[in-house]
Amino acid sequence: MKIRWLVAALVILIVMNVAAIGAFLFVQVRHPRPAIGWSQLAEDATRHPLGGLRPEERRKLYETMKEFHGEIRDLYEETHALEADAIASMNQDPVPRAHIDSLLQQIADNRLEIARRATDRIISMSETLTPEEREHLMSAVMRMRGGRGGDPDRPRRGKHRRQP
Repeated sequence: MKIRWLVAALVILIVMNVAAIGAFLFVQVRHPRPAIGWSQLAEDATRHPLGGLRPEERRKLYETMKEFHGEIRDLYEETHALEADAIASMNQDPVPRAHIDSLLQQIADNRLEIARRATDRIISMSETLTPEEREHLMSAVMRMRGGRGGDPDRPRRGKHRRQP
């Protein structure tokens, strides 16, 4: 008697899973969601942080960003390799402090060069914008910084929350 109930429950669960998968696939085939790439995002002012810019300015900005990422790729990869070397050097016995210091200096120099290039790109882009568009661009730049720094009064989450 028990085995019959278990088999019946198993059959019901299999049917439910097949029905759920079928419904999901039907919706995906019937109403596929379009993939949104950089070019479509540049066209649609409602879907990204640069919605306050004219479409031609957004396109120019995205092209500038693509060029910038290609330009700094070598510096970024070199910085990543230097960081890995510094971490590996910390595991040596004795720790070569002078070598680690020179690696840290090279890392800092690379990051400074990346920041300078980014600043130059932002300044050159903002020269063609109206004051309102420039304000939208700068607020988007502040939001896209990845959470580093930021507004000291902004509420924080987790264990790094500022105590009153």
